[in-house]
Amino acid sequence: MADLRFARTEKMLQLAFLKLLEETPYHEISIAKLAQESLIDRTTFYAHYDNLAELAEELIRQELAPFHQALSTRQDLKQKQNFDNYSFFSQELLSHLLTDRQQITLLRELPLGSNSFDRQLRGIFTQTYAKILQVPASDFTVFLLDNLALSNLDFILKNGRAPAKKELQAALQKMEQFLN
Repeated sequence: MADLRFARTEKMLQLAFLKLLEETPYHEISIAKLAQESLIDRTTFYAHYDNLAELAEELIRQELAPFHQALSTRQDLKQKQNFDNYSFFSQELLSHLLTDRQQITLLRELPLGSNSFDRQLRGIFTQTYAKILQVPASDFTVFLLDNLALSNLDFILKNGRAPAKKELQAALQKMEQFLN
């Protein structure tokens, strides 16, 4: 019973934090304000988290878990023939991204340095692409693919859909013309 109450309180804290982020800049959120919003006292907050950054990092970890899963699955599928390297994003993550669109957008804005959403996601992409391409993580192709994946994320969150492969191909052709 205590574990259920603990989990319920933790979920309440997370939801209250996200609600506050919708209306208050991160640097203006205090533990007292969060405790008041979640109807708990400050000592209860500290039973769950050491500080607000730890709470934010936990939410980011939860939102990044589907990326880990999808990219791990992608590496497994890469071994099979007829695997479309581009479509994994829409197939594996689109539903998650659209369901948690607002939450992900809020978490991406948090100024957490190396623990920020985008910084961690870029690391996941870098490891995956370097492994698949069998090149160093510092390879320029990996850097370009990281940025393409983050651009896909931006597009999905803004437009509510994944860009089609034909859209990507047309955009790459325009970029090639621009570079010539």
